Amino acid sequence: MRIIGDRLFIDLPGSGEPSPDGRIDGGTAWGTHLTDIAATGLLLGTTSDMETVAMMLDVSKRVADPGVIDAESGRNAWTSAYEQLEHDALVDLNQVRAASLHRAFKANGAPAADGRAETRRLLGLDATTIVDSYEADAALAAARALDEPNAGEPVEPSIRLPAGVDATSLATLLAEHATEIDRARTRFLNDVTPTITDRR
Repeated sequence: MRIIGDRLFIDLPGSGEPSPDGRIDGGTAWGTHLTDIAATGLLLGTTSDMETVAMMLDVSKRVADPGVIDAESGRNAWTSAYEQLEHDALVDLNQVRAASLHRAFKANGAPAADGRAETRRLLGLDATTIVDSYEADAALAAARALDEPNAGEPVEPSIRLPAGVDATSLATLLAEHATEIDRARTRFLNDVTPTITDRR
């Protein structure tokens, strides 16, 4: 695995088995931009960049994105996560009135308790364990206060990495580029935060 420019590349080993056309599965390479890791992590509510990459690999391997799920509105699996992110950004800015107008919805139009959980469900991923940014901060502070025995070791993502992908190497590589990913995360949040025009 390597990062070239702003792209992460991971070599995925093949099965070694012949395919129907007789070729041996020798593996593939998977790649994504660091900005995609930042955005996807926010949209899925992951707890680490490594967990984000594991989920991205899982979804791409299973071709789990259902595409457009409501042709009339254009909603897809990611719409509710964007709605949740907009809502949370407005709450963080103390724009309660505007936040109340930016709610996350399910494909059938019903309000979603958490848009990230709805997106994960539609993509066939595990549900989010922490859906509130304040809860996430509190959980992180509690873990640090307890000084867990595995502190400093990469935390296994909720979805296993593919065979042949070393969690420690991936965590180290992502940590080397954490500043770039954090900047991309901030830019993405700024881009999706709705502009407040009514200052009443």
